Amino acid sequence: MLIPIEDIIEFHKIRTQCHINCMNYFAELLGYHFPEHDNDKNHDPIRIGYAYHNYAVYHPTAQENAAQIEEFRKCNREHHKTQPHHIEYYQNVFDIPDIVLIEMVCDWFSANFEQNHITCEGGAPNIRAFFDMELSHLPWSGHQRTLINKLIDELNKKSVYKDIVKFWTPVL
Repeated sequence: MLIPIEDIIEFHKIRTQCHINCMNYFAELLGYHFPEHDNDKNHDPIRIGYAYHNYAVYHPTAQENAAQIEEFRKCNREHHKTQPHHIEYYQNVFDIPDIVLIEMVCDWFSANFEQNHITCEGGAPNIRAFFDMELSHLPWSGHQRTLINKLIDELNKKSVYKDIVKFWTPVL
């Protein structure tokens, strides 16, 4: 069954806004707000690459074809290279400013919640495990490691599961 591109893009728009709202929930628990987070995902060509992928994650019967998968990979690389809240943006992790590191950790929390509680894709069971498995080997400064651990602890203490789920209701 062919799904109209307008439906796929509309779903992507809703899903991306859910992620942004959820990420900002975590940010607001820390006293911050990041209104520009993932703003490139609403503009072509990034939008199209992510739209098919996001739709397929939530609608497993709408599998991506090889061209769509490659387009997503290309858009994902481009997004990561051009958005400061991704490690790939930086030559060296110790160049990441604290405010961006805060946004980054909140982004990890939102993505982790979506993967483990909404789409059931799996991955690291929590942010501490994600950091330990995927990112702890990077040459973070002592200050950065302390800040990351403090943020993870604070968000784990302050976040409320039922409040987080509300942000994802539009895609459920």
